[in-house]
Amino acid sequence: MKQLLILFIFIIFSGIQVAHAEFMNMGSAEIIVLLKTGLFTLSAIVGFIFLCLYLIRKSKSAQNEK
Repeated sequence: MKQLLILFIFIIFSGIQVAHAEFMNMGSAEIIVLLKTGLFTLSAIVGFIFLCLYLIRKSKSAQNEK
């Protein structure tokens, strides 16, 4: 289920980027760069969120051990 959600988000994300590129009359090279940049930014944000959640859970478990 989690993989389907990630795939769905990726499809919507790439569709929005391609539609934006078509609106700006960009070529295929610019579309690829736009997709790579957007995907990198999205993965960095998601990674940061998961890192924060992991550290919060780890600190809670350390407090329970005391």
